[in-house]
Amino acid sequence: MIVLKFGGTSVGSAGRVRDAARIALSQASPRVVVVSAASGLTNALLEAARAAVRGDLVARDAALSLIHGRHDQILNGIESELQRKLARNVLNEVHNGLDATLDEVASIGELSDAASDRIVATGEKCLATLMAATMRDMGHEAEAVFTDSIIATDGRHGAARPDRAVTRENAEHLIQPLLDAGITVVATGFIGSGPDGATTTLGRGGSDYSATLLGAALDADEVQIWTDVPGVLSADPRAVARAQVVPEISYDEAQELAHFGAKVLHPRTIRPAVALDIPVRILSTFLPGEPGTVVMREAPSERIKAVTALKGLILMTLDVPELEDLAPAASAVFRVMHEKCVEILNVSQASSRRRMTYILDAVTGGCANLQLLLETELDELDARIACHEHVAVLAAVGSGAAGTASSLTRMLTVLNREKIAVLAMNQQTSSVAMISVVNEVDADRAVAALHNAFIRPVVSRSHSRRRRRTDLLSESLRVG
Repeated sequence: MIVLKFGGTSVGSAGRVRDAARIALSQASPRVVVVSAASGLTNALLEAARAAVRGDLVARDAALSLIHGRHDQILNGIESELQRKLARNVLNEVHNGLDATLDEVASIGELSDAASDRIVATGEKCLATLMAATMRDMGHEAEAVFTDSIIATDGRHGAARPDRAVTRENAEHLIQPLLDAGITVVATGFIGSGPDGATTTLGRGGSDYSATLLGAALDADEVQIWTDVPGVLSADPRAVARAQVVPEISYDEAQELAHFGAKVLHPRTIRPAVALDIPVRILSTFLPGEPGTVVMREAPSERIKAVTALKGLILMTLDVPELEDLAPAASAVFRVMHEKCVEILNVSQASSRRRMTYILDAVTGGCANLQLLLETELDELDARIACHEHVAVLAAVGSGAAGTASSLTRMLTVLNREKIAVLAMNQQTSSVAMISVVNEVDADRAVAALHNAFIRPVVSRSHSRRRRRTDLLSESLRVG
């Protein structure tokens, strides 16, 4: 059994929906197709919600017109009059539910998280309906399933956590019989339901997450993430023109890349697949013949596979005069960051054991606000907070290679040669990544330099002349 997920750009028009349907139907059955909302429509739905709060009927109608127009365009790409009519009936029902929620929001002048989840779920529900109708129009049995009846979550609207055990039970009862009957299931990404039955959403990367959750629940042989890139790239192509597709990466490497800025997969997307050793393949809807990237449990290599940078961060250091003050001071920092929902990306402790370094998401008000938040908590401990804004984390990722002393030395040498100041550094004991912190303005240049040193493919040379010693030395430096 296979699960295929198509992102918003892959289903943004009637032609693209049909292309995605063709890709899915070319795969062996049984199969589950997970879809996002058409590109741009989630933003339009949120704009309609904000307009409803303001009582701005003109802006609300403009957003709804965009939404209805896109859905109508996809609907009109379905040739069968019967299938268009069946899909239209469901779309009308979903759109009526959207209007009712917007009226509710307008009446109270406030957009709750629960109402926001109901509103944005409209995009996925309409797209699943349209994709299933398109497949039936192409002569295949298909049925849309809304996953607020499948994916069970807690009650945290906007960033719900799934209950995998209950999700598995629901999938076995509601999806497996359809698959057994030879029907292609088209499921909504991004949405689930809380304990009270209310629609919830899974937050950032939610549609990819839905795919791996369903893959795990149905014991899939493979999960495929179809997107607008040909796989995991060795660097951001905006910083490195010669970035290349990485054929295989491990689960740990994929999570590390996603955590530190790669835009292909959210870290938690991988977790359901890890538990059951299900490979996740990343492919391009626009280049369906390309092999893409396979994410698997182990993908051993002696090379650094990718370099990435995450910008817009804060480097904060905590210093205490006595070692016994470090534990309570660090505890206070973690508590405040948790209460204020500030993500801590990396933490390290100095060899003196009286200093801790934190890499944090940028906060409103920057360092000044951060120090204000911690001032009261740390006053009795005589702790000092130092803060540096506009930094970036570089991560050179590759299981095994990242754990060698030579790789770390080489990374520092490259950055020094480029005159890039290293503000902090961490070589992980898991040997998955080498991490360094640099000023944000230097990040792209650092990524390009490290990619050139560790990853750039060796150019084949003519054997018609003797190779110079400088050529040989240059080549040896490019072997990861």
